[in-house]
Amino acid sequence: MGVARLVKATVISPRSEYRDVARALAEFEDFHRTGAGADFDPAVQELTIRAVRLFAQADQAVKDLGLQLMPGQIDIIFRGVKIPQNEYDASSWEELLAKAEAELTPIAEDVKSKKMLLQKEAKEETDAANVMNALRAVSGFASDLGGVSSLHLLKATTLIIDNEKISELKGALPDAVVVTQSVSNAQSVVLVAVKRSDDARLDRTLKLLELKPLVLPQGMPQNPAEAFRRASEAWKAAGEARRKVEEEMSVAKDKYGTQLLAVRELTEVARKTLDEVRASGSMKRLAMISGYIPAKKEAEFRERFGRWIVDIEQAGAEGGEPVPTLLEGRQGLGLAQPIVMEQGLPTTGEVDPTPIVSFVFPIFFGMMFGDVGHGIILTLFALLVRVRGTPRMKQWGNIFLAAGLSSIFFGAVFGEFFELSLFRFVPIPPLIEIIHRAAGVPDTFNINEVYLIMEIAILIGVAHLITALSLDIYDGAKEHEGLEIWLEKVPALTMYVSGVGYGLAFIGAGFNFDVLKTSAPAPLLGIPNDVLGAISLAVLLPSMLVLLTGKAVAISMGKVKGGSAGGALANGGLEVFERISQFLSNSVSYVRLAVMLLVHAALLLITNQYFGPWINPFYIVPWVILNLMIIAFEAFVVYVQDLRLHLYEFFTKFFSGTGTPFRKILPDRVRIKINWR
Repeated sequence: MGVARLVKATVISPRSEYRDVARALAEFEDFHRTGAGADFDPAVQELTIRAVRLFAQADQAVKDLGLQLMPGQIDIIFRGVKIPQNEYDASSWEELLAKAEAELTPIAEDVKSKKMLLQKEAKEETDAANVMNALRAVSGFASDLGGVSSLHLLKATTLIIDNEKISELKGALPDAVVVTQSVSNAQSVVLVAVKRSDDARLDRTLKLLELKPLVLPQGMPQNPAEAFRRASEAWKAAGEARRKVEEEMSVAKDKYGTQLLAVRELTEVARKTLDEVRASGSMKRLAMISGYIPAKKEAEFRERFGRWIVDIEQAGAEGGEPVPTLLEGRQGLGLAQPIVMEQGLPTTGEVDPTPIVSFVFPIFFGMMFGDVGHGIILTLFALLVRVRGTPRMKQWGNIFLAAGLSSIFFGAVFGEFFELSLFRFVPIPPLIEIIHRAAGVPDTFNINEVYLIMEIAILIGVAHLITALSLDIYDGAKEHEGLEIWLEKVPALTMYVSGVGYGLAFIGAGFNFDVLKTSAPAPLLGIPNDVLGAISLAVLLPSMLVLLTGKAVAISMGKVKGGSAGGALANGGLEVFERISQFLSNSVSYVRLAVMLLVHAALLLITNQYFGPWINPFYIVPWVILNLMIIAFEAFVVYVQDLRLHLYEFFTKFFSGTGTPFRKILPDRVRIKINWR
């Protein structure tokens, strides 16, 4: 895995043939447009507008039918849902868009008419429900209210009021005729009649008591009970009509779904691609487009675009626009690309850490998740994802397949099979037995082996960090950063390596800083303690001195421009202090490789001690469920811890991850395949 070398390609054609260039670029695909301007080719601009219109039409139809753009991951993995692919043959963008339009128009119009009908029926149902709910309180009142408004000598109105307000109303209008009829325990229908001369007084009283007259909708019977019955019938009829249209929409969803999603993707691809290529330079008779292509495809590009003027030059940032990053790799070495992408893409010329991560990430995971039984289950799940998943999901399936196999390997090393002794099932003795098992005694951790695993974890961390610091030096050498390499990068590496040596000597001396007093073997390395201490100090002190004073001396000698020697010296002191604390915390952080293994084993110990099926056969179901829960939980936690060791401990030493992704002129497709003739 590495960063592909790119070259910059420019195609110049007669403007009348620019649509053919746009088609050829879509067929070539590996073309990253650069330097796009605002001068659009009229013919391609017209195609772009057409593609935008068709995409909007298709997208709206998809939304109206409630279609999912992609099936859920659970559906894909466990239910085996497949994503069908439609093929489109075309010789030009015009033909391709014509085919899309021919497919889309009848579907979109049918869906649109059904959607409008559904909205109409839903509105009628809502309106009928509102009327019905408004009349529900007076549905038992069977008098005709129509005659109330036709009185000549009296002003009368009908109200629905709370029962406790009736006495207030009568008190405010002592001369009025008030007739009540209870419609519920809390409310009544009240008819209030006053002389025409007291009309204004009635209105003021109603406003004061915040009462509103009962008014039946126009076109409805003025008998509240009859009006409620009519509204109920209208509501039921509208509901039936709405459900019927929804059934028709469901049928249309099943009928058009696959085809509509394919057309939507086709129009989206056309919209994005044509939008990229429509800017064609400001020349009147000639069109021009520039972009980056893989250097290994230069001959193919020249052959495909040979009928026009083609210019190829070395890739280089122009006008502040960075050269994009295109990753290429060999089988297996690109396994961890999705993990590296969590940090970002390497810039041009930067070391791509993907091959290293592809090797190290599964090892870290397997060490923390070391159990043969759980590793087998994780491996089977990863195989299922690889078989049924989308291309993106298959990448993660490959990662967890490697992690599962690594877990099986380390499970064999530790002799663990669902926290049972693997030796009971296969004659493979453990190399490191983390669980002490004896007849009649509960299983417990083997403390000496636990300490050994912690030591191994720290040594692995030291090797990992040394690799990162070495890659930082390599990156600097590629960028010809000679002074920075010798003043910062090399001293940082030698300081860390010698610091580790001094730390081992410090432990060997009984945690005494005078490491030269004893010649006993230092832990892990076995080198005499005084020799290891002397060598470490001989390297450590000069390394710290260079980090402390190197830049200040370089400024004083005029080798580095800008800044002052005093400021550089102060920064050097901070740099030394930061490096010491950083290296210490980074190294200790790798103890999590052992800690997560112990947590995993502890959860299984508890499960087996209290829910083992050998204790009670009825425990088989909870035992299986708990194991599956532990696998899911621990796999997630171990993945996070593994990712953290790479993102925070490893990548921060050398990898910026600020590269710009190489963007193909034709977007990735899932549901369609375009065959250019």
